Amino acid sequence: MAASSLLDSLEKLARQKGNPLLRYWQESSVTADWLKPDQSSGPTVETTAYVLLTVLLKGRISYANPILTWLTQDQHYGEGFYSIHDTVLTLEAVTEYSKIIPRAALSQDLIVRLSRKLDPVRVQLTQSRPVATPLQVTTNDDITVATGYGSGVSSVKMKTVYYETTASSQTCHFDLTIEVKSASSSNPSRGSPHVVACAKYKPPPNEVMTESSLTVMEIQLPSGVVPETEDLRQFRDIDEPLISHYELQGNTVVIQMETVPSEVFLCIGQRKSVHQTVLAQGGEASAALWGQQCQCMTAACATYRGNIDGSLTAAKRTDETCQSHIKYAYKVTVKSSAAEGNFMTYTATIAEVLKNTDTVFESMSSGTEVYLVKKATCSDVDIQNNKQYLVMGASGSEVKVRLPLDSDALVDLWPTECSSPECSDYTNQLETFALDLQLDGCPVAS
Repeated sequence: MAASSLLDSLEKLARQKGNPLLRYWQESSVTADWLKPDQSSGPTVETTAYVLLTVLLKGRISYANPILTWLTQDQHYGEGFYSIHDTVLTLEAVTEYSKIIPRAALSQDLIVRLSRKLDPVRVQLTQSRPVATPLQVTTNDDITVATGYGSGVSSVKMKTVYYETTASSQTCHFDLTIEVKSASSSNPSRGSPHVVACAKYKPPPNEVMTESSLTVMEIQLPSGVVPETEDLRQFRDIDEPLISHYELQGNTVVIQMETVPSEVFLCIGQRKSVHQTVLAQGGEASAALWGQQCQCMTAACATYRGNIDGSLTAAKRTDETCQSHIKYAYKVTVKSSAAEGNFMTYTATIAEVLKNTDTVFESMSSGTEVYLVKKATCSDVDIQNNKQYLVMGASGSEVKVRLPLDSDALVDLWPTECSSPECSDYTNQLETFALDLQLDGCPVAS
């Protein structure tokens, strides 16, 4: 068995108790504390000392501290250690701890060479950033990691990853939510809209650990949106940081978390500002969690009706459109489409304005160009170029108008050519609905 695998197995067998925390290793057959050293106490002390020496070699000082506390407390009432062997091992472990602590503060500059043909990558590790951003290696070549100076202990882990495209989230061990919150006039710190992403770990069946290991959250925003990444400092630069590192990669905010709990949601929030365009509301931000070899994404898809449905009368459509949460309704013609990260953006022209009840949409008129945005995973929302649609929803952005096709949106195919009586009747119903809504508006609630 490899040393690392053996250490992992031992960690799962550790006994922990008390406040401050004590950590030690004892045979499962020993159920009571000894009153004085005996044959059961000797192996306990020896094993605990060996584990302390091992974790010190790996530089895991925080894990070693509760072990040292247990070894140096008065665990042996009445006498000293049981044997010379466990006494010497304990003294060796304590001495090694005292030698390592002065140089244990992590501060290293590493040079990573992924290929003889590529420039080396420089990585800096510190106490506040103990984990580097993962590097992807796609070529079969030598990899060297070296450091010329610094303090602390670092290790390199390599993992082979196989990517699989799947629509199922059954193997994903995280619950993930993402929400775009409006600006708050009462709270100056929330003067800009906020994106809040929350994650909670879902341990697999029979899993011992109730928290995830290193997890990377990616929050992707549409182009034109500038996230205020400085807001994330409050989660990193504290005594017990929630995140270990963050950075902006294009339109994606990458956040590293040492662990994600399973009992409660871990939420990270940040402001967002606008550069050239205005961020659309809910449904245009996505988040992904990488850990345990799985990816999770929130997906809010619009209701899409692409088939002819004779039961949808003009009156029923008016009832749908006149619901209070529906702020706009347009007849549009889609001209083009383009992939934008995890989104699909459709450029469309408004043919008719059927409803406008929000100041955001005051400037909308026939001929105005708008952008319909959906999650790329919403494959059922089958919008095609050069076709007409009835689009209605609850939110959007002004300036370069972006309409999110989220859970509050509805998209109906509006046929332009018919070859059957059913299609002609369906189109006539749509025309009647549009004319009535433009002439009479929504009924006034009594």
